[in-house]
Amino acid sequence: MAAVDAQQSLALFTLPHVAVALVTYWILATAYKLLTAPTPPTSIPWMGYGKGWIAGFRNFTAVTKSKEWLTTGYEKYSRRGNVFVLPPTLGMAAEIIMPPSQLAWMFDQPDNVLSTSEAHYEFLVGDYSFVEPIILQDPYHEHVIHKHLVRNLNAVIPELEEEVPYAVADVYGTDTENWKKVDVLQSFMEMIPTLTNRMLLGKSVCRNRDFLNAVLAFTMDCVRNQGVMFIVPTTLHPVVGRLLSLASKYHYWVSSRFTLPLIKQRIADIERKDAGNPEYKSWKEPNDFITWSYRTAKAEGRTAEMQPDRIAKRLMPINFASIHTTSLTAYETLINILLAGPGVIEPLREEAHRILQEEGGWTKSGLSRMHRTDSAIRESQRAAPISLTFAHRKVVAKEGITTPEGIHVKYGTLLSCPWTHLAGDHDLTERPEEFDAFRYSRPKEEYEAMSAEQKEGVDMLKLKQSGLVTTSPTHLPFGHGRHAW
Repeated sequence: MAAVDAQQSLALFTLPHVAVALVTYWILATAYKLLTAPTPPTSIPWMGYGKGWIAGFRNFTAVTKSKEWLTTGYEKYSRRGNVFVLPPTLGMAAEIIMPPSQLAWMFDQPDNVLSTSEAHYEFLVGDYSFVEPIILQDPYHEHVIHKHLVRNLNAVIPELEEEVPYAVADVYGTDTENWKKVDVLQSFMEMIPTLTNRMLLGKSVCRNRDFLNAVLAFTMDCVRNQGVMFIVPTTLHPVVGRLLSLASKYHYWVSSRFTLPLIKQRIADIERKDAGNPEYKSWKEPNDFITWSYRTAKAEGRTAEMQPDRIAKRLMPINFASIHTTSLTAYETLINILLAGPGVIEPLREEAHRILQEEGGWTKSGLSRMHRTDSAIRESQRAAPISLTFAHRKVVAKEGITTPEGIHVKYGTLLSCPWTHLAGDHDLTERPEEFDAFRYSRPKEEYEAMSAEQKEGVDMLKLKQSGLVTTSPTHLPFGHGRHAW
């Protein structure tokens, strides 16, 4: 009898039975997540299939509908100054889409009310993707970059001027006789780590292909982790997340074999210099992220941020952000410029050659005069947005927050901007369906050709706000507000 019972029990553990059990568990766990996740007020209009758990499950599986829903909501509600809800699909959180008229209010809210870092932490699966949760919980690397990069551009630009020809030759080769088939996006993803790490770490590491492969693999680990974790039930995150994190931890470990010795030596050199060691009298500390990070942490009393392993780990999210977004931006820009033809390519070449000759090399002032290039990149960001929504903020005030139109939003809810539709709004941009490479440079070149008397009637603020890196509620590729890159 016992043998029969054992055989019957084993019969339950066939592959079909196990598969059915797993699918059933996934459905029940996903439904539980949908029912218990922070949800926007039901008084707000919802796109998609409506509200309720049945509609929620239909929304969850409608992976191709988000753009259509966003378009409908923008035309129906955003243009009237009202918010609406973009439903969650495939594990993503529901988003309250803020209309253009309320974006300035959203960006003005303090971090203890609406948090950028909390939104990023959730999106990027900060518990498991970046070696340690603290790396995204407290994004100190962003603080360091904001504080030092712009003021040190004059020192950084010559380094990049030297590195760009090497990176281009390394990826594309130097054969001028034969055609070569190239995956454009992949080529940028291989090239950009070299340039990024010349600024972060200097020449000694940035050309090491084993190191570059490690940071590129780490970036792809994070992208994969994000996609997988969105569809995994929350109850399984501790298990699945830890398994997925093994790959990113391994690739960090590989990269640290190159970065940690460099960081430790730099800290030792700085300390000897500061201690007045006569052997270091003529030693000049390199102007890179290692120095910036250590010096800033020391000045601010952030002991943990002065440790070599912490600085090494801080390098990973910077590489992730640089490789991923810069590659996409560079790809879209190049494709748009090439498709636009000689009428765009030749003026860009003329501008680059003229300014290079006038400046005698690449300089901060010279780059600031490259209005056509600046415009072409900004126009590409507008014409080909890399995300439907952007500049996310998470409600972190325990009591919630009330929007300008009087809607109370609970703790944990996500707010965002309809970037794709702002970029294509006829009320904000003339002929938005066209790629006009010189849309933003034309007024600047016209201004430069004016007489002093004519220039007096020009709105200089509007002219300055049309630059690539000048953020605004209607130009969001670098974010906006205190946390803009």
